[in-house]
Amino acid sequence: MKTLLAIPALVLAANTWASCPASMPQEIPAIPNAQTASLEDMYTTQQEVSDYVASAEAYLECRSSSLHPLMHNRVVYLAETTAESWNSALQTFRQRDKMLATN
Repeated sequence: MKTLLAIPALVLAANTWASCPASMPQEIPAIPNAQTASLEDMYTTQQEVSDYVASAEAYLECRSSSLHPLMHNRVVYLAETTAESWNSALQTFRQRDKMLATN
């Protein structure tokens, strides 16, 4: 009887594990120079940064119970610094765009 209960539990556990990302996202998006970047470059980078942060969050959510605290902190640090770099570049881009529009 226990084996009959264990088999469905293993199948469900395998399916849950399969939906988790196998590894943390490796490719950190390159943030363009906001002084010279085009609107298309900024939009593309926004999508890449958004996808990267979402991948990191999904990885942490799935692996939180089995992840070493230092690795968890590293993933959080990389996602936060990438997002902060993007936000800084976006602010610079908007200021540049505003200056061009008023001239």
